[in-house]
Amino acid sequence: MEIGTMLRNKRKILGLTQDQFIHGIISKSFYSKVERGLNEISAKDLFAILEANNINLNDFINNAGSTSKSDRLKVEILVAFNNKNKHEVQELNKKIQVSNCDQTIKLSSLLINAILNNQLDKINLNTRNEIKKKLFDVEKWWNNVYTLQLFCNSMLIFSFDDLTFYIQQLTKQKNINSLSFDAQRLIGSICINYFHNCYKNHQTAHAKWGYQIIDNLAKLPDLTIYRIIKNYYQALFTGNLKKANEIIDFFKDYDLKEIYTVLP
Repeated sequence: MEIGTMLRNKRKILGLTQDQFIHGIISKSFYSKVERGLNEISAKDLFAILEANNINLNDFINNAGSTSKSDRLKVEILVAFNNKNKHEVQELNKKIQVSNCDQTIKLSSLLINAILNNQLDKINLNTRNEIKKKLFDVEKWWNNVYTLQLFCNSMLIFSFDDLTFYIQQLTKQKNINSLSFDAQRLIGSICINYFHNCYKNHQTAHAKWGYQIIDNLAKLPDLTIYRIIKNYYQALFTGNLKKANEIIDFFKDYDLKEIYTVLP
């Protein structure tokens, strides 16, 4: 039984329409495809929907039945990843790799474990290529928080050309500012990581794709930080060191060490 089927069954037991069940957490069109197995729901959205309907997560998993072992393992590792529980992720990954879970789940589990336990460099080339292929094998990956989160945290395994290809795909998407806040936040983080790759690879002209994406994010206070960091890289890459240093000083004034200490 797929997670989408489990959600549909629970919704019908509660006698709710799709609109009533999702409480505006995700769009109805996206959720409808989740129930039909066409879209992957992110861990955060799954937890939010269950909580909004007073459904206990453990009960949801345990009531799925023996035929959904792979789905239970998938949800469990997503929960552990969300809680940053390194040991539990490591143990669940071991179970998943020797289970009858499909290859997509196994690769996602491997990537989650590598991200959380700082082992991305230990993933061999063949596995990296398979991960790249599977990671984006979802409908509208730019609107899938789960895929965006994995991509954002695994950009080290991608070549600069690969990263540029996916960044250019993002620039072609209309109405990015209408995506969920979490999707936009992750897209902003992906762009910031891309700017750093542009710097490392001496390909600063390519940063224009990231500038365009960040400029198209919703004008929300919580997304302003991405625009400020974008302005820093734009100043740095165009030789405007005065402006770049002013932005660094701004971060220092507010003691934002987690930002200014990692900027080039």
